[in-house]
Amino acid sequence: MIKAALVLALSAGASSAALTTPHGWRDVEDVSGSSEMLSLSFFLHLCPKKVSLLEAEVLERSTPGNPKYGQGWMSNEEVHEMVAPSAEHVQLVTEFIEAHGATPIFPTPNSDVITATVSIETAEKMLAADYRSYHHAGSNTTLVRTLSYTLPESLSGAVSVVGPTDRFTTRTAPIVQSTDGDGPYDNSPANLRSMYGVGNTDGGVAADNSQAVTAFLGEYYNAKAEANFFKRYLPRAAPDSIKLVGDATAGSAGVEAMLDIEYMPAMGALIETEFWGFTGKSPNSPITITDEPFLTWLYTVGNTTDDDVPMVFSTSYGEDETIEVPTDYSARINAEFLKCAGRGISILFASGDSGAASAAYGGCPNDQFTPTWPAGSPYVTAVGGTTGAALPESAWSGSSGGFSNNFATPSWQADAVATFFATGGQPDSSYYNTSGRGYPDIAAQAVDYPVVIGGDLTLSVAGTSCASPTSGGIIGLLNDARLAAGKTTLGFLNPLLYTNPDALTDVTKGTQAGCGTTKQEFGFEAVEGWDAVTGLGSLNYERLLDVVMALP
Repeated sequence: MIKAALVLALSAGASSAALTTPHGWRDVEDVSGSSEMLSLSFFLHLCPKKVSLLEAEVLERSTPGNPKYGQGWMSNEEVHEMVAPSAEHVQLVTEFIEAHGATPIFPTPNSDVITATVSIETAEKMLAADYRSYHHAGSNTTLVRTLSYTLPESLSGAVSVVGPTDRFTTRTAPIVQSTDGDGPYDNSPANLRSMYGVGNTDGGVAADNSQAVTAFLGEYYNAKAEANFFKRYLPRAAPDSIKLVGDATAGSAGVEAMLDIEYMPAMGALIETEFWGFTGKSPNSPITITDEPFLTWLYTVGNTTDDDVPMVFSTSYGEDETIEVPTDYSARINAEFLKCAGRGISILFASGDSGAASAAYGGCPNDQFTPTWPAGSPYVTAVGGTTGAALPESAWSGSSGGFSNNFATPSWQADAVATFFATGGQPDSSYYNTSGRGYPDIAAQAVDYPVVIGGDLTLSVAGTSCASPTSGGIIGLLNDARLAAGKTTLGFLNPLLYTNPDALTDVTKGTQAGCGTTKQEFGFEAVEGWDAVTGLGSLNYERLLDVVMALP
């Protein structure tokens, strides 16, 4: 199994081996030499020693019992200063961009990301690439991408990631269970609030608290649908407004977008909630996606001041780790998550809806379970799925979970994972990396959520896309209570959660879907304690409130 450490992967230069067209994609048009514009993002190499220093600082400030816990997070400037790229590398990339007639833009405080808007023709010359237009029928997504690229030798140690290049990202979507709109639904806001100990608790007490959801690739927010949702399910908590951030926010309501933006403020009621939307489309191309919106989100966070950045992000985005995500890419992006952790920002990701199998290919390629990314990053909190609509919950069979092939088991999780393996009764270890970062970390209900996407159109929706914003809103409430008491936000959550498992409700029954074959029909099984289907279990607001308010 692959066991690439963060610092090792960060040392790689930016280039890619020639690929074949990814599964599910079709080459539809040669755009080589086009004057169509795209925005190149150069994520510069970060010194491994500097990243290790930030990693140590984050763990000290995130671990209950450490003298630094609750004593304040790092500022955005402090974080970026700690991991700043070398001035030589910044100059090399700047001169490279200028040599091709483009203007470099520096969207982060330390210039560890440099962007430039160029024509496809110029991008091909810069990267020795051949851009083409590809279409994914399953998600109706069209991207401009190249199957390979290479930077000049002079930049090989300066740049870790360039986008958009050879990354093919599809639009994720929750599972629509029904469209009849009549209900009743198992998991209305009232039921979720009751189940997870929230009751009638509202936030909005702390003026400097905020929370956000993200949307990519044409998922839009619709104010009318939002208003109708709260009128129907939680009138007293209807947001006065939703702050919109990004290049693609309001429009025709997307199922994923509305699911996220309805349930985070339904759980974290009256807390300022933001919708961060990035389409990836150039201004003169209403259909084709020429940029990589996930990267845009990350450097936008890095360029947002501490006073303005949301303290919780929920993201329902993911893909196959081993098959679709190169280790140098995942390591460099993991460093961005680490930077967020240093600032006291909690990042939650839905774990995925394919059980132990591949989301892109189905089944288990090479007789291996397929971990998902970014859920498998050690600096995000991965949220799996449950079912049952009441306590005790059961694991939802679609809940993705397992063990990363790119990141090792973190220290804060080591005991929980060891206990899981010692319990026994799980699939043969030949299917997964026993020394990898285990995920998910927590879980929440993942079936039968009513989502309003129009005036009268309500859908019943399922998936871990439901679980992530539900959990994110609870974290928002906990932050609100701490901020109102003059304490810090919770920030990177995992050391706190693994130190206090009794503050969650353990899920001990249910089995994950496996490879879809008789050879390995089932994946992991929920057991007492942490497991690779539901993590530590579901959040309980009342118990967690007692824990976090007793901490400095």
